Amino acid sequence: MNNQDFKNIDNNQPSIESLDIDKLKNIVRRGIPVMVIFLVVSLSISSIAIRYTKQLFQSSSVLQLDIKSDAKVFGFKSFDDDINNLAREIEIIKSKLFLTKVAETLNYQVSYYKYGDILYEERYGSSPFKVNVVAASSAFFDRSIDLEILNKSSFMLQYDLGGGITSQSYTFNDTITTKDFKMVVQLASDYTPVIEGKYFFTINSKGSILNYINDNLIVEPLDFKANTITISFKDYNRQKAQDIVYAIDTLYIYYTQLEKNKANNQKINFLNEQLSQTELKLTELENYFENFTIDNKTTDLGANLSNTIGMLAQLDSQRYLIQQKIKAYNDAYDQIIKDDLLDFNPASTLFPSDINQEFDRLLTLFEDKEILLSSYNENTFVYQKKNQEITFLKDRLIKFIESTRAQLYENLDNIKSKKTRLEAEFIALPSKRTEFSKTERYYGLYEEFYLSLMKNKAEFELAQAGTVTEFKILSPASSSSLPISPNKPIYYGIGLVAAIFLSLIFIGASYILHNKITSLQELERLSSAFVLGTIPFFPIDKKNDTRLVVNNQLKSEISEAFRSIRTNLEFLNGHGKKPILAITSTISGEGKTFIAANLGGIISLLNNRVIMVDLDMRKPRFHEVFQSTDPTKGLSTILINKHEVDECIHKTDLEFLDYIPAGPIPPNPSELILGGQFEKLMAYLEKKYDVIIIDTPPVGLVTDGIHALKIATIPIYVVRADFSKKFFIKNINRLVKVHKLNNLALILNSLKRSANSANYGKGYYEETTITKKNKLKRLFQS
Repeated sequence: MNNQDFKNIDNNQPSIESLDIDKLKNIVRRGIPVMVIFLVVSLSISSIAIRYTKQLFQSSSVLQLDIKSDAKVFGFKSFDDDINNLAREIEIIKSKLFLTKVAETLNYQVSYYKYGDILYEERYGSSPFKVNVVAASSAFFDRSIDLEILNKSSFMLQYDLGGGITSQSYTFNDTITTKDFKMVVQLASDYTPVIEGKYFFTINSKGSILNYINDNLIVEPLDFKANTITISFKDYNRQKAQDIVYAIDTLYIYYTQLEKNKANNQKINFLNEQLSQTELKLTELENYFENFTIDNKTTDLGANLSNTIGMLAQLDSQRYLIQQKIKAYNDAYDQIIKDDLLDFNPASTLFPSDINQEFDRLLTLFEDKEILLSSYNENTFVYQKKNQEITFLKDRLIKFIESTRAQLYENLDNIKSKKTRLEAEFIALPSKRTEFSKTERYYGLYEEFYLSLMKNKAEFELAQAGTVTEFKILSPASSSSLPISPNKPIYYGIGLVAAIFLSLIFIGASYILHNKITSLQELERLSSAFVLGTIPFFPIDKKNDTRLVVNNQLKSEISEAFRSIRTNLEFLNGHGKKPILAITSTISGEGKTFIAANLGGIISLLNNRVIMVDLDMRKPRFHEVFQSTDPTKGLSTILINKHEVDECIHKTDLEFLDYIPAGPIPPNPSELILGGQFEKLMAYLEKKYDVIIIDTPPVGLVTDGIHALKIATIPIYVVRADFSKKFFIKNINRLVKVHKLNNLALILNSLKRSANSANYGKGYYEETTITKKNKLKRLFQS
């Protein structure tokens, strides 16, 4: 079976894994260098962004509005509240008409800039030259025009209008006339040749200036109760932002004063307009009162409400009585139809007296019939006549009940219709009453307002008719020394958050994509087999790769781990049967040979005779572990009866530990194992040794070792931490299920301890010196 085969086993079965804290800690510990790189890169990018982001400044002023209205002048309450007044004034300041006047006042026809290495800066008020534009074509507006000062008397212009770059030298103070523009360039009086660099300027159109002011202007209320607003402007030049705020404040004061001159023409128009509107409103309300009286036949809605309630109560009583009658008639009808007259007891109070008499007569006839039936036959004349009288009376009562019941249902429908109509009127009455009362109040207010306007029209000819806003500057335009952007704490905070975010993504992706077994808990959760024990990580000396370590490091942590597994094996094997251990893995490199050799060594230290058999005849390892010098003898030659068993048994440095190497590599190892000689070999070794340990080939690659796992009393499967893939566990579960290896035990090999547990183990079993260098190394160790 190859790797792809067991990758696909149970591939459709979803596995839900809980959070593995040890695995997460391990990934975090491994990712510390990457997270440090993320942090350094993010903060470096933040520093670069701060360095190469143009500084943005903001200037602000605070204005207090004093709003007066005609209603206050006339002694009436104002219909506008403070919020509406502030909102109106803010919209006036932000209006296109007002901002156009501001742009005209500022006279920002030309803007001057200096090139930098990466950014450019505006030379507001500090340009070494000045451009006076006499005329320019529309194509020349809002374009960059480069200017290089050659000396104190000459300069060079360079621009591109879409037809190619034009470059020409000119003299300062001369009138430059071309088909595209006419201008004069003057050198600043304080210019010194020390100032170097390349400049450019733009001729601004009215639209671009207006858009520039509108995009950077902020007008917002500060305190509604105090009627204060804040005017702010943002620009890359602090002095320019302050000048624009100052210009807006000054212009608003000026145009506010101009508004006062319109009062004389507005006051009479205002009074006449209000009188006309009030007359129309009064006429409209009078028509409402007339129509209301005609529609409702009254103006006393309270009396109508009481009458409606009484009628509704009366209708409910009538409905209840009719329902009781219908029920009584239905009961009587059912009993008459079913001839169930023995217990017939009609409600006499709900029926007319003549019907009650008919009911009594029917009961009497029925009783007489019952008496006759006891003395006469049903076919006698007397009984038949009595039965005819009963039938006749029943038919008459049924017809009466049906006609009466139909009339009652009709009456019930009429009552329901009346109740529905009255309920609708009842619901509408309060709203009508409220509307009527509200309209009466409005009528009184408008009537009073109309009389007041008529009285004051002659007396207040000079009164102000429109709202006039007077304000004062509480705080003049400020000059900010610190820019509002870039904000260093925010930039570095964004860098820190970005580093944390990238680190979390890196850790999460590493956790999700990590498909190796990392902990004992993960192995127990994924596998259906039980775990026999764990072997801690042990670095192998590549120069002296003996792999047998328990004989030289008896007090080490790894020796104690093998002792723990040896103890667990004693419980598993029980008594009376010699243990046969078959050790396998999924692929090579997971440490099965290392486990087999050291497990055999630790068992032999109890003076148990242990024999180890290298069943991996495709890629044998025992000759490397025990330094075998004769590769011509081994298991393969035993199985073909070329050598005796005792000839192939080799001694080790441990007294009670022997082994049989794989021998020469045969072309058909599977056939040799299944040929029958292997079982005979096992029987022979059982007689001679106390414990047999078989090192099988990886069952994930070949099937040679499955036969050994079946005959073993304790099959052992080795999983290597941080090496074996998670889907290897599916192969283990398949072996347990398909081959009935219910006693299969797992050993987790090469498990790396956390820093605390590693220090604890080493401190208990052996003395070690932990230097600062080792601590730093352990921090970055996986």
